[in-house]
Amino acid sequence: MKKFIKPVIGAIIFSVLLSAFAGCSNKSGDTAKLPTVKVGWIQIDGVRPALVVAAQQLGYYKEEGINVEFINVDSVPSGIASVENGKLDVFTLSPMALSSIAKGSDAAIFAGVATEGSSLVVSKANSDLDWKNFKNWKGKKIGGDPTSPITYLLIQYIKEQNPEYTDEGYVEWVHFDDNNVLLEAISNGSVDGGFLTTERVWLAEERGLKEAFDVAEFLPEFLCCRQTTTLTYISEHRDLLKKLLRAQIRAEKDYKDSSDKLFEAVAQITGQTKEHVIRYIGSEKNYYSTGLTKYRNPVSVNPLYNKIIEYDKVSIKAGYYEENPAIDLKKHLDITIYEDALNELIKENPDDQTYKTMYDLFKTANSQYWE
Repeated sequence: MKKFIKPVIGAIIFSVLLSAFAGCSNKSGDTAKLPTVKVGWIQIDGVRPALVVAAQQLGYYKEEGINVEFINVDSVPSGIASVENGKLDVFTLSPMALSSIAKGSDAAIFAGVATEGSSLVVSKANSDLDWKNFKNWKGKKIGGDPTSPITYLLIQYIKEQNPEYTDEGYVEWVHFDDNNVLLEAISNGSVDGGFLTTERVWLAEERGLKEAFDVAEFLPEFLCCRQTTTLTYISEHRDLLKKLLRAQIRAEKDYKDSSDKLFEAVAQITGQTKEHVIRYIGSEKNYYSTGLTKYRNPVSVNPLYNKIIEYDKVSIKAGYYEENPAIDLKKHLDITIYEDALNELIKENPDDQTYKTMYDLFKTANSQYWE
């Protein structure tokens, strides 16, 4: 039970703080007259959408002229479903709206949240093995889903580095639907290693287990959470989404230029310690990085169109979902809201180099959109 105490307490504190924050604003009458955007998230993963929540704590949404109501959901599928049925305007976690889009959904991705966030953790019996030498994987039992897009990409990378690798029997892949169950399996040695999210990596370390490597060492800035809405909502409330992103882009500028301010805001609104937040999204990494910051598990509003297209192609190739030739995916990936929001901030702050750098990164990471 101990491993759940901190996240649960953090979620409870977040609810209290968020209610108090909203309550104070409403008492003054400041937000009562503002249009409201209903944003869904999973409270226990509160640090992941750091820019989304920090923009609330820092007052940026209010300054941009909107009120944001945070609504907790219990899973990614229920979050995406709530966007589709109108209970939510925006959902902040997972790129898996792509699966719904392929099935004919009105869902649309319009901005980013975060990238990276997974590591290989190994059992105590395998702690001395060099796991970065992929020849040492032969005969090992690994907890992971080879049909998931990120694992599939990693396997392709392993094949490039180790031509001996084959899909038949070189590694025994064991599928786990729950990262907590996988952590138990690594702990008791029923698997030799497994891929855990960042939060579970820390829990593993508390048990004396070892992080063999961060997946981002081989797949830099691999795709994670995207912000999802619907095409209908975009057509009817595009200006609200632009204001939402303006606030979040301002928070991302703080992430680069005033990181301590950003970390403190995230800690206050999530109920986590500042040290926890820094370790999650503010730890320097010593390997390849092309983003605005050089942190592990970086957070960014940049849509990353190129990465989304790659993720979609890999998902189809891996059999995660089927391609639908009748769907024009580009229509469901609206990067222009972010572009307009960022351009406005650049015009208002012509001497700000960080916003200009953001735009350069945007053009590079979304270049395929204009092809």
